[in-house]
Amino acid sequence: MSAHSGTGCMFCEGASAPPTILLQSPRWNLYRHADPTPIAGWMMVATRHHDTGLDVMCPQESAELGVILRAMSIAVRAVTGAERVYALTYNEAVQHLHLHAIPRFAADARTKSWALADFYRAVQASPELAVPADVATDTAESIVQHLLSQVQTDPLLERVGFARLSTAPISSTP
Repeated sequence: MSAHSGTGCMFCEGASAPPTILLQSPRWNLYRHADPTPIAGWMMVATRHHDTGLDVMCPQESAELGVILRAMSIAVRAVTGAERVYALTYNEAVQHLHLHAIPRFAADARTKSWALADFYRAVQASPELAVPADVATDTAESIVQHLLSQVQTDPLLERVGFARLSTAPISSTP
């Protein structure tokens, strides 16, 4: 159990409503964005311990992060048909280094550049604009399956050590 258990951190073990961990490695957890989510395929990777940003990663985390982001981007694009995948981090709401992998669609101006921030705020203010939770969950499951299939052919990703915590299906609620 984390040293921060019971602290109210939504990513720590013992939090009152932690998000579902889709994949876990010794240093990382993979999640889908919590509901309400603006876009199916919005994924997140976070350190398993409290960190304040990229500048405090240990060398192993630093080496793994690029491998993880590449694999997540490949999986998100393959599953969603996105033109590209944005990767961003603010590290404000949760005190874990966490990065968002967000699909960008050429035909959807709401997902382009800074318009994405406006779309995110609109969905948070009006959750009925969100993608249905079952669609987000099914998309995340497909992304996880694609990412796991990459482990077979990518020795760097294999070294990260991602695995499912159980064989249970992904929950749509954090």
